[in-house]
Amino acid sequence: MDNSLLDPLLDLEEKLYKEGYDLGVSDGIEAGYTEGSVFAVEKGFEKFLEIGRLYGKALVWAHRLVDSDPSKNRIIGDKTKEECPAPNGKAIEGLYFSSGPSACGGMPSLPQSSRLAKNIYTLLELVDPATLAMENTEDAVSDTEERLRGALIKAKLIQRVLGEREDTSDIHPDARETATGDGTGSIEDISSLTIRH
Repeated sequence: MDNSLLDPLLDLEEKLYKEGYDLGVSDGIEAGYTEGSVFAVEKGFEKFLEIGRLYGKALVWAHRLVDSDPSKNRIIGDKTKEECPAPNGKAIEGLYFSSGPSACGGMPSLPQSSRLAKNIYTLLELVDPATLAMENTEDAVSDTEERLRGALIKAKLIQRVLGEREDTSDIHPDARETATGDGTGSIEDISSLTIRH
Protein backbone atom coordinates (compact mmCIF):
# COMPACT_ATOMS: atom_id res chain seq x y z
CA MET A 1 0.00 0.00 0.00
CA ASP A 2 1.25 3.44 -0.89
CA ASN A 3 1.72 5.87 2.07
CA SER A 4 1.41 8.91 -0.21
CA LEU A 5 -2.37 8.35 -0.45
CA LEU A 6 -2.83 8.44 3.36
CA ASP A 7 -0.56 11.41 4.10
CA PRO A 8 -3.20 14.05 3.23
CA LEU A 9 -5.67 12.29 5.54
CA LEU A 10 -3.20 12.26 8.41
CA ASP A 11 -2.48 15.97 7.96
CA LEU A 12 -6.20 16.82 7.77
CA GLU A 13 -6.60 17.15 11.56
CA GLU A 14 -3.63 19.53 11.83
CA LYS A 15 -4.83 21.54 8.82
CA LEU A 16 -8.36 21.95 10.24
CA TYR A 17 -6.98 22.81 13.70
CA LYS A 18 -4.80 25.57 12.22
CA GLU A 19 -7.68 26.90 10.12
CA GLY A 20 -9.99 26.98 13.18
CA TYR A 21 -7.28 28.60 15.30
CA ASP A 22 -6.69 31.36 12.72
CA LEU A 23 -10.43 32.06 12.45
CA GLY A 24 -10.71 32.17 16.26
CA VAL A 25 -7.83 34.62 16.55
CA SER A 26 -9.30 37.00 13.96
CA ASP A 27 -12.79 36.82 15.51
CA GLY A 28 -11.30 37.24 19.01
CA ILE A 29 -9.38 40.34 18.03
CA GLU A 30 -12.54 41.98 16.70
CA ALA A 31 -14.78 40.86 19.58
CA GLY A 32 -12.12 41.72 22.17
CA TYR A 33 -11.76 45.24 20.86
CA THR A 34 -15.54 45.77 20.86
CA GLU A 35 -16.03 44.28 24.34
CA GLY A 36 -13.05 46.22 25.69
CA SER A 37 -14.41 49.49 24.30
CA VAL A 38 -17.84 48.89 25.84
CA PHE A 39 -16.25 47.95 29.18
CA ALA A 40 -14.10 51.09 29.13
CA VAL A 41 -17.10 53.32 28.46
CA GLU A 42 -19.10 51.66 31.27
CA LYS A 43 -16.30 52.00 33.83
CA GLY A 44 -15.51 55.58 32.79
CA PHE A 45 -19.19 56.50 33.08
CA GLU A 46 -19.40 54.95 36.57
CA LYS A 47 -16.36 56.88 37.80
CA PHE A 48 -17.48 60.22 36.39
CA LEU A 49 -21.02 59.65 37.67
CA GLU A 50 -19.57 59.19 41.16
CA ILE A 51 -17.40 62.30 40.74
CA GLY A 52 -20.48 64.27 39.66
CA ARG A 53 -22.44 63.03 42.66
CA LEU A 54 -19.63 64.07 45.00
CA TYR A 55 -19.34 67.45 43.26
CA GLY A 56 -23.05 68.08 43.81
CA LYS A 57 -22.78 67.18 47.49
CA ALA A 58 -19.72 69.41 47.88
CA LEU A 59 -21.53 72.35 46.27
CA VAL A 60 -24.48 71.92 48.61
CA TRP A 61 -22.17 71.75 51.63
CA ALA A 62 -20.28 74.83 50.43
CA HIS A 63 -23.53 76.77 49.98
CA ARG A 64 -24.73 75.69 53.42
CA LEU A 65 -21.39 76.75 54.88
CA VAL A 66 -21.58 80.16 53.23
CA ASP A 67 -25.25 80.56 54.21
CA SER A 68 -24.30 79.98 57.83
CA ASP A 69 -21.97 83.00 57.78
CA PRO A 70 -23.54 85.96 55.91
CA SER A 71 -20.25 87.88 55.91
CA LYS A 72 -18.84 85.35 53.41
CA ASN A 73 -21.65 85.82 50.86
CA ARG A 74 -20.66 87.23 47.50
CA ILE A 75 -22.82 89.18 45.09
CA ILE A 76 -23.29 87.95 41.57
CA GLY A 77 -23.98 90.89 39.32
CA ASP A 78 -23.05 92.14 35.91
CA LYS A 79 -19.95 93.87 37.23
CA THR A 80 -19.20 92.35 40.62
CA LYS A 81 -18.29 88.69 40.52
CA GLU A 82 -16.02 87.50 43.25
CA GLU A 83 -14.75 84.03 43.76
CA CYS A 84 -15.46 82.19 46.97
CA PRO A 85 -12.33 82.31 49.12
CA ALA A 86 -11.04 79.04 50.45
CA PRO A 87 -9.72 78.80 54.01
CA ASN A 88 -6.12 78.86 52.82
CA GLY A 89 -6.64 82.29 51.24
CA LYS A 90 -6.86 81.00 47.66
CA ALA A 91 -9.98 81.32 45.58
CA ILE A 92 -11.62 78.45 43.79
CA GLU A 93 -12.02 79.44 40.18
CA GLY A 94 -15.55 79.44 38.84
CA LEU A 95 -17.21 79.01 42.24
CA TYR A 96 -19.42 81.98 42.99
CA PHE A 97 -21.97 82.44 45.72
CA SER A 98 -24.72 85.01 45.76
CA SER A 99 -26.26 86.91 48.61
CA GLY A 100 -29.64 86.38 47.04
CA PRO A 101 -32.04 83.57 47.90
CA SER A 102 -30.15 80.34 48.33
CA ALA A 103 -31.19 76.98 46.97
CA CYS A 104 -30.06 75.52 50.30
CA GLY A 105 -32.05 78.06 52.36
CA GLY A 106 -34.34 75.42 53.84
CA MET A 107 -31.45 73.27 54.98
CA PRO A 108 -29.81 73.67 58.35
CA SER A 109 -26.66 75.75 58.28
CA LEU A 110 -23.33 74.12 59.00
CA PRO A 111 -21.29 74.76 62.13
CA GLN A 112 -18.52 77.32 61.74
CA SER A 113 -15.32 75.31 61.67
CA SER A 114 -12.18 76.12 59.72
CA ARG A 115 -11.36 72.40 59.48
CA LEU A 116 -14.80 71.61 58.05
CA ALA A 117 -14.48 74.49 55.57
CA LYS A 118 -11.03 73.30 54.54
CA ASN A 119 -12.32 69.75 53.96
CA ILE A 120 -15.25 71.01 51.89
CA TYR A 121 -13.04 73.19 49.71
CA THR A 122 -10.51 70.37 49.32
CA LEU A 123 -13.35 68.11 48.18
CA LEU A 124 -14.46 70.78 45.70
CA GLU A 125 -10.95 71.02 44.29
CA LEU A 126 -10.71 67.22 43.93
CA VAL A 127 -13.97 66.81 42.02
CA ASP A 128 -14.05 70.05 40.05
CA PRO A 129 -15.08 68.98 36.52
CA ALA A 130 -13.09 71.80 34.92
CA THR A 131 -9.81 70.35 36.24
CA LEU A 132 -10.41 66.67 35.46
CA ALA A 133 -8.35 65.19 32.65
CA MET A 134 -10.45 63.77 29.82
CA GLU A 135 -7.65 62.09 27.89
CA ASN A 136 -7.44 58.34 27.56
CA THR A 137 -3.88 58.01 28.82
CA GLU A 138 -2.42 56.02 31.68
CA ASP A 139 -1.50 59.19 33.61
CA ALA A 140 -4.94 60.79 33.17
CA VAL A 141 -6.74 57.62 34.26
CA SER A 142 -4.56 57.13 37.34
CA ASP A 143 -4.93 60.84 38.26
CA THR A 144 -8.73 60.58 38.02
CA GLU A 145 -8.77 57.41 40.11
CA GLU A 146 -6.54 58.99 42.78
CA ARG A 147 -8.73 62.08 42.92
CA LEU A 148 -11.87 59.95 43.18
CA ARG A 149 -10.36 57.92 46.02
CA GLY A 150 -9.35 61.08 47.86
CA ALA A 151 -12.76 62.65 47.27
CA LEU A 152 -14.57 59.59 48.64
CA ILE A 153 -12.45 59.78 51.79
CA LYS A 154 -13.09 63.53 52.19
CA ALA A 155 -16.84 63.11 51.64
CA LYS A 156 -16.99 60.34 54.24
CA LEU A 157 -15.06 62.54 56.69
CA ILE A 158 -17.40 65.49 56.13
CA GLN A 159 -20.47 63.28 56.53
CA ARG A 160 -19.16 61.97 59.83
CA VAL A 161 -18.40 65.48 61.10
CA LEU A 162 -21.89 66.65 60.14
CA GLY A 163 -23.55 63.51 61.48
CA GLU A 164 -25.12 62.77 58.11
CA ARG A 165 -25.89 59.32 56.84
CA GLU A 166 -23.03 57.89 54.83
CA ASP A 167 -24.04 57.03 51.31
CA THR A 168 -22.59 53.96 49.71
CA SER A 169 -20.66 54.48 46.54
CA ASP A 170 -22.08 53.43 43.19
CA ILE A 171 -18.64 52.14 42.28
CA HIS A 172 -18.42 49.74 45.21
CA PRO A 173 -21.85 48.08 45.44
CA ASP A 174 -20.40 45.39 47.71
CA ALA A 175 -20.04 48.06 50.40
CA ARG A 176 -23.80 48.07 50.90
CA GLU A 177 -24.58 46.09 53.98
CA THR A 178 -28.01 44.71 54.66
CA ALA A 179 -29.15 44.24 58.20
CA THR A 180 -30.36 40.81 59.15
CA GLY A 181 -32.66 39.92 61.98
CA ASP A 182 -36.32 39.99 62.91
CA GLY A 183 -36.40 43.66 63.95
CA THR A 184 -37.75 42.94 67.44
CA GLY A 185 -34.73 44.36 69.22
CA SER A 186 -34.23 41.26 71.30
CA ILE A 187 -30.76 40.19 72.33
CA GLU A 188 -30.66 37.68 69.48
CA ASP A 189 -31.62 40.35 66.92
CA ILE A 190 -28.59 41.96 65.30
CA SER A 191 -30.45 44.10 62.76
CA SER A 192 -29.96 47.28 64.79
CA LEU A 193 -26.20 46.86 65.09
CA THR A 194 -23.90 48.72 62.73
CA ILE A 195 -20.68 47.25 61.49
CA ARG A 196 -17.58 49.31 62.26
CA HIS A 197 -14.68 49.31 59.83
